[in-house]
Amino acid sequence: MKTNHITDVTKIMILAAATLITCILVAIGLTTMRSARNLNETAITKMITLNNDLKDSGIKQFDNIEVYGSEVVNLIRKELGDYGDGEDAPIYIYVKTSTKENTYTNGSQVKNLRNFTHENYIKPTALFLGELDVNSNDVILGVRFTQK
Repeated sequence: MKTNHITDVTKIMILAAATLITCILVAIGLTTMRSARNLNETAITKMITLNNDLKDSGIKQFDNIEVYGSEVVNLIRKELGDYGDGEDAPIYIYVKTSTKENTYTNGSQVKNLRNFTHENYIKPTALFLGELDVNSNDVILGVRFTQK
């Protein structure tokens, strides 16, 4: 028959040590959880910024660059072509040619841009200087093209 030789004092010391170790592990876990939450919030913010940059990258390429009229027409068709009369796209495209200036907010004039007899005709070989119009929150409002 075996007998237990652990005294009550030893049992209390083991229980106190186990409690202390448990408290330390819980504190480490909570600290790690707070750090992970901060890291998660930072990562989400960065991903949203990256997503917005990727979404706008097709338009941002026209900032302070010379492009041909054919590229201006293609941009109007791409960005505004899905919006009909009475609808406004989230951005506008302003085009100033040597004879006329227009602000396009939908795709209703897309057909006339390639018709050389129409007043809104944009010559495909003409050079334009592009410039982005952004607000204080870096949201793109529109693109301005001025013929050189």
